[in-house]
Amino acid sequence: MADWLTSEYLEAALRRHYQDNELRVKSMVISPALGKGENYGAILTRIRLVYSSNVEEHLIAKTLLENEDAETKKKKAPYDIYNRELEIYEQVLPRLQELAGEQLCPKVLHIDREKGALIMEDLTHQGFVMAPRLQRLDEQHVSLVLRKLAKMQAASAVLENNSLENTFSLTKYDKGFFNRNTESFSAYFLGCLKSCAAYLKTQPGYERHAKLLDELAPYYMGLGLRCFQPEVAHINVLTHGDLWTNNMMFKYEAGVPSDVLLIDFQYAFWGSPTLDIHHLLNTSAVEQVSCELQMKMRCVYHDVFVGELQRHGFKGQRLPSRKQFHLESEQKRFYAVHCGLLLLPVLLNTDETDADFAALLSDQPRGMNMKRRLYLNPGIQDSIKQMVKQFELEGLLDPWQFECL
Repeated sequence: MADWLTSEYLEAALRRHYQDNELRVKSMVISPALGKGENYGAILTRIRLVYSSNVEEHLIAKTLLENEDAETKKKKAPYDIYNRELEIYEQVLPRLQELAGEQLCPKVLHIDREKGALIMEDLTHQGFVMAPRLQRLDEQHVSLVLRKLAKMQAASAVLENNSLENTFSLTKYDKGFFNRNTESFSAYFLGCLKSCAAYLKTQPGYERHAKLLDELAPYYMGLGLRCFQPEVAHINVLTHGDLWTNNMMFKYEAGVPSDVLLIDFQYAFWGSPTLDIHHLLNTSAVEQVSCELQMKMRCVYHDVFVGELQRHGFKGQRLPSRKQFHLESEQKRFYAVHCGLLLLPVLLNTDETDADFAALLSDQPRGMNMKRRLYLNPGIQDSIKQMVKQFELEGLLDPWQFECL
């Protein structure tokens, strides 16, 4: 926990939020909100406060990672993830929620730019829980997320369209995982790609797939960048950018998911809405959904997205038909390779050894060994083999696409 996160600090912050100078914190209890390997981008701390009036409040503090080495900080710096998230929570999400007409994310009580900290409501005390990340999400959960996402992203397209004559623009968020400003995550991505190929070489019948991945390496960052470039002819949105199980919380009624809120906007960027769909399906959905119901899930998103744009009287690009939206999704389909073969093993990792962002970003032995161990997880090996065969059938690993770079 950050040593400055004290009862005195929270008392001052909450006095400002509630505009109550008489507010007193009588006691504070803190505990980690997530275990090692469950969040690589920040420290999440659960806080229980009791005020002098004996009223309880339950909060989450999101603070900077501690003790990061200089090299890791240097590699992360171009992404500016902390300032980006604070600004989005402070300036963007309130407008999107107003346009969407419903809650999209946790309520924020305090933003500290100097310390890079967020203090927000603890959604578990509002009846929301995080789904078990290792089990992955079924059709009901995925459909609920896509409907919420579509409302948020339609609102972002409307907000941007209405802001064309103002200085405020969502297009400034141009630093997704792949972007023109930096390739500082290349050691992370290419290290995982090589580790995936090395694993497949040990599996009978997958030697050809391993060779294709090895041949992909020199072109990989360029192919990712091509996916992340906004298409002028298509409707672009503020994407979530890291849409997986641990970045959403569900509410249930009689055991059925009834609502979902999104959290963690560190990698939100302006681009194609299809990227978030590829991310969700290939990192967090059960295989029946990610493989057999992919087209259906796109339709779930598309119908809400277009309906919301119509409701707002969107005056930008022409609204896509279902067929056009499928074509747009296929145009960005290489991102599914990235999410399925590289991100899935990281997000479903069960080995806590060196499970931190510094190891992911490193091409030194500690980092490479960590990435190699990701593919020794029995929980993801069948998925990797199934997906790499499917990606080959779709032509996503074929050398012809390199000619376009």
